[in-house]
Amino acid sequence: MSGGADAIRLSPEDNVATVLRPVSAGEDIQVRCGVEVTTLAAADAIPMCHKISLLPIKEGHMVIKYGQSIGEVRAAVGPGRHVHVHNLRSARARAAP
Repeated sequence: MSGGADAIRLSPEDNVATVLRPVSAGEDIQVRCGVEVTTLAAADAIPMCHKISLLPIKEGHMVIKYGQSIGEVRAAVGPGRHVHVHNLRSARARAAP
C-alpha cells in the first residue's frame, strides 16, 4: 500500500482510480487523492495497476484520469467496477496516426 491506500486518484476531477495491488471482489479499499482518503467497495476483482470506477459512469460518457478524458465507456459502469479494455474505448486508440 502507498501511504495507507489501496488505490490512487490522481486528480479530484477523476472518476476512476488506479489500484496499487490486486483487489478482490467485495473488498473495501482505501482510495487516496492528495491527503483525502475514502473507502470504496470493489464490485469486481481488479488486477494491480488497473482502473476502478469511483462513480457511476453512463454509457458513452468520458472516463476521467489525470484530470482529463482518456476515453469513453462502451456500457454503463457502476462504482467499484473494473474499467479496462473490455468496457473502455480509449481516446488514444482513436487518434489519427
